[in-house]
Amino acid sequence: MTRIFLSLLLCAGLLAAGGCAMPSPPTPGAAADLSRLEQQQAAVADQLNALEDLLKNLQRQLEDHDARLAEFNRTQPRDKTQKGTSAGQITENLPSIRPPHSPPGKESASSSATETYLQAFSDYTSGRYDKAIAGFERFLEHHPDNEYAANAQFWIGECYYSQQNYTKAATHFVGMAEKHPQSARAPQALLNAAHAYHEMGHTGQAQQIVDFLRRRYPDSAAAETQLEF
Repeated sequence: MTRIFLSLLLCAGLLAAGGCAMPSPPTPGAAADLSRLEQQQAAVADQLNALEDLLKNLQRQLEDHDARLAEFNRTQPRDKTQKGTSAGQITENLPSIRPPHSPPGKESASSSATETYLQAFSDYTSGRYDKAIAGFERFLEHHPDNEYAANAQFWIGECYYSQQNYTKAATHFVGMAEKHPQSARAPQALLNAAHAYHEMGHTGQAQQIVDFLRRRYPDSAAAETQLEF
C-alpha cells in the first residue's frame, strides 16, 4: 500500500507540474480555442482533485493500520517465559494482521469510485476512447450520485466526439446539461452539443442550443464564444 501511496504522490506531483495533454475536438475561431484551453485546464484540475481524494483515503487507511498495530502490541501480555521460544511458535498463536477493512459505506465507496473514475480518465487522455466510455459508464452505474457523476457523463460525450460519433456525443452532452444544470461544465456541454449538431449538418438545432445556452448561462465563457454556423 505504501508503494501505491508514493506512486500516487509522484503522479499528483507530475500533474501539478506539467498537466497532461487533453485530446479535444477542434472548434472554429480564437474564442473557441480559448474555451477549449480552459476546458483542458479544468480537466487537469479535475484529475488532481480525484487523485487528492484517493490519497486522503489511502493516508487514512495507513494511519488506521498503524493505530491498530500499536494497540495490538500494547495489549499483548509480556510473558518472559517466551524468550526461548522460536519465532514460528510465537507467530502461529497471533491473529493475522491484515490491512484495515473499511466498513461498507461512504469511505470505501468513495475510494472505489475515485479509482474507477481515474482509470477511465486515464484511458480518455491516452486516446483509448472505447475503454474510457466503458469505464465512465461503469462509474455512473455504480456511483450515480458521486460528485464526479456530471464530469463522467461529460467525458463520455468528449470520447464520442473524438470518435466523430456526433449523434451519441450530442446525446450525452445535452443529457449531462439537463441532469446536472448546476455543474460548472453544463455550459460547455451545451456548447459542445451545438458543435456536434453542426457537424451533423443540423445547423438549426445547433443554433437553438446556443440560444438556450446564452439565456441559461449568460455569464459563462461558453456563452461568450463566437460561433459561425
